Amino acid sequence: MDDEQLIRQFMLSAREEVSDSGFSARVMRHIPNTRPFWVFPTAMLFIVAAVAALFIWFDGWSVLCSIFVRVYTIFTYAKHFHFTFNPLYLLVFLALGCWYLTEKVKKLVY
Repeated sequence: MDDEQLIRQFMLSAREEVSDSGFSARVMRHIPNTRPFWVFPTAMLFIVAAVAALFIWFDGWSVLCSIFVRVYTIFTYAKHFHFTFNPLYLLVFLALGCWYLTEKVKKLVY
């Protein structure tokens, strides 16, 4: 047995339930819901609006288009040499896209 199994076995054997005669259940029933139901959807609306505004402000379409053009050029060039598509290319594309976008944002911010 390894250490994890020994610890798990010890914890399960030493486990004992503390009887509270339903006290915990009664307390949990009387705790009010402190957050109104509309807080999460409203926060999500503001977040989506902020992301859309930043996307427009930093000219996100041109950034995405330039990334797609660069990747298309790479794939077109690779096709002439009879390379096959590898899922790793997609990961490289996403990593390069994130890097390019962060560099673009750094130039705009600083």
